[in-house]
Parts: sequence; C-alpha cells; structure tokens
Amino acid sequence: MILVVDDEEGCREVLARILSKAGYEVLQAADGFEALSLLEKSKIDIVISDILMPALNGYALVARLRAKWPTMPVILTTGFLSQDAAKTMMNGSVDFIPKPINAETLVDMIHRRILVPSSIASDHLH
Repeated sequence: MILVVDDEEGCREVLARILSKAGYEVLQAADGFEALSLLEKSKIDIVISDILMPALNGYALVARLRAKWPTMPVILTTGFLSQDAAKTMMNGSVDFIPKPINAETLVDMIHRRILVPSSIASDHLH
C-alpha cells in the first residue's frame, strides 16, 4: 500500500491514478497529520509526500515517521527546491523526485524500494 500525501487534491489524484495503473493500492492524505493517522490504521509500504504543505510539512512528517517507523521508505516531492538542496536537508535519508513528476521515474523508484505488485509480477511471468 502506498500513501500519497499532498495538500493539492489534483496532484494527489494524478499520483493515485498513476500508481493504481501500475498495480499498487493507494491511500491519500491531504496533510501530514492525516498521513500519520492513516499510518496508524493501515499497513503502508511506502510514503510519497510533498514537501511544502501547510500544518505539517514533508520534512516534519519524515521526522515523525522516523521516530515511529524508522525503516519506512519515503519519497519526497517538490517543485520549489532543487533536488540537491532537498537531499542535503534530509541527509540522504529519503528519495526525492521533482515536480512535475515523471510517471515512469516514480514507478521505477517505487519498484526499487518495495516489492513489485503481484499483478505486475504475474504479467511478466506469462
């Protein structure tokens, strides 16, 4: 299960469609607080979060994730910071992908972080 966190509904919807088409189950959260609530209730395999959000931004979300789920894979997205600046700020503890997000790049990054969904794996076996 992938959790997509972004305060912009359109961005969340696009990412959810991309990931669903790739065979993943997706939950959506409008901010970091909603994301934390969903993490408590659901088995999440990876979190994809925007950095710049009101209330609890992506950096603060990662800090709380690391405290409770230290090995949770995280991909942060942003259209406002350079990838190098973002990586430096997070000391390489998360992956980054710039906005606008390239669907193929995102799916490849997820494939590297978690197991390929069974529907995709079975497609490759036939």
